[in-house]
Amino acid sequence: MRGNRLRDARLRAHSHRLMRRLAPTLPLSVTALCDSLGALRGTPISLLEWELPADGPFGVLISREHEDVIAYQARTTKAHQAHIILHEVGHIVAYDLAGERPAQTQLRTCYSDRDERDAEIIASTIMHHAISMGRRARLYGLDTPWRHSVYNSLVLTDAST
Repeated sequence: MRGNRLRDARLRAHSHRLMRRLAPTLPLSVTALCDSLGALRGTPISLLEWELPADGPFGVLISREHEDVIAYQARTTKAHQAHIILHEVGHIVAYDLAGERPAQTQLRTCYSDRDERDAEIIASTIMHHAISMGRRARLYGLDTPWRHSVYNSLVLTDAST
């Protein structure tokens, strides 16, 4: 249990440092976050909205040699899609942190409990960061022109908008 808490704390600290380094604008666009993270890593992250089977995963990470692709469920809410994408981003960040990026194309749909926990810790830390940024912006009256979402400062935008 102590090991899990230490690991979780390390993942949160790494995620906070990463968000400061990426310096996202508000409202936090999941699409823009993936673009920035891809540029920082030197490996682009492509998003693919897909009608995945209802009895399967809501998101799928496809790691290819020069690109990571996140396929996410088309038949759900925008807020849920944003969470799905951030969860898959969590897997990418955790793999990079551990130096475990696959050398060849790999479709990832089944993970260990530890991998799932890591991805959720990272996703929730990013969401918390977005919420905190939004609260600070509202405190100083800087949020007026923004579109609000379920997470107050987290939106899923089309790359063309």
